[in-house]
Amino acid sequence: MNVTAILNDTIASVKGAQFAGIVGTDGLSVAMAYHPAATELDLDVELAELELAELTSRATAAAGRIGAGYMRDLVIETDALLMLATQIIPGYYGVLGVLSEIANLGKARFALQAMIERVRTEL
Repeated sequence: MNVTAILNDTIASVKGAQFAGIVGTDGLSVAMAYHPAATELDLDVELAELELAELTSRATAAAGRIGAGYMRDLVIETDALLMLATQIIPGYYGVLGVLSEIANLGKARFALQAMIERVRTEL
């Protein structure tokens, strides 16, 4: 199964999921998939992938500077979205964005972890 299919499966499995993807701490997106209805929202979900790549880069650097080790997980909750990032391999993170009004943090984390395990197998 290819990575895009894994990302789309993840979106389909999480109620309210708007996007799933893989980003690098170099600020670039590796792969991204969007829910078909995501374009109807007043959100720039395509910009979200770039911003999440930047956030993972900065959080990784900050954790290293303070001696906390390598960052494994990042959770950002806003009025509109719950965004999660979890390390796949050093320098690369799986990301998931779920509508806040529908989001269940536990289920979203579980789905993201399952996605990452599938991506690791694919790589």
